Amino acid sequence: MGDDRPDERVAPAGSVGYRAPDDGAAAEAERLAHLGALFDGPTIARLRRLGVGPGWECLEVGAGSGSVARALASLVAPTGRVVATDIDLRFLDGIDEPHVEVRRHDVATEDLPPAAFDLAHARGVLEHVRERECALARMVAATRPGGAVVVEDVDWLVFDAQELPRAFARVHRSIQDAYAASAGYDPHLGRRLPRLLERAGLVDVEAEGRVFTMIGGTASMEWYVLGIERSLPVLVDAGIVDARDAADALAEVREPACRLLSPLQVTAWGRVPRR
Repeated sequence: MGDDRPDERVAPAGSVGYRAPDDGAAAEAERLAHLGALFDGPTIARLRRLGVGPGWECLEVGAGSGSVARALASLVAPTGRVVATDIDLRFLDGIDEPHVEVRRHDVATEDLPPAAFDLAHARGVLEHVRERECALARMVAATRPGGAVVVEDVDWLVFDAQELPRAFARVHRSIQDAYAASAGYDPHLGRRLPRLLERAGLVDVEAEGRVFTMIGGTASMEWYVLGIERSLPVLVDAGIVDARDAADALAEVREPACRLLSPLQVTAWGRVPRR
């Protein structure tokens, strides 16, 4: 993303802001499925509470596998629509819902139709975009007066404050540091979302957070571990991560006895002022 898209040489686990290598597409599809299983329920529950329903025009930025777009389509039917955007559309090919339109779009660099949507939503996107305030401004500009803008990003403070398996801790921190330095990744954007939304001109801004237990060998851990595994070859080649540490790290967190608190998933929302 100009380019504000993360550098693939040091792209971290869990990144949605870059194109997955073709030879890693299957693993990425699996990771996205885990993300949907873990996060879609709370996301859709929040959007329901904000009033999303029949006739709404919705924008889903960084749609990934399209699971949220599909759920939104069921909420806005029969008269509404969902525009699902991403820079990598390979995982959106299977969407055939009549109320969903898929578009390739880079929110970091490309404008959106003005005041065209009742809802603009992005999950796990702005933390990966260097010019995130510009990206958010585009989402706000695309939302009608009175419409809702909802942003979800993580804060790794809780995760990093706990005792982590030794090799995994080294690999995790090396990846996070390298990505923040090279691509402008913000591992603590979650805590800053309310202020970010207020600066973007939204009103009635609120936020909530969620932490869950990550269990080795299950989807609750694999959503992150699969991303690490996919990134390791280039990270080892670049000297960012030690190969032995990498192997040990994956083994540590895939043990069923491994239990870790997840990063804090923060959801923040606000409304575009009515004129």
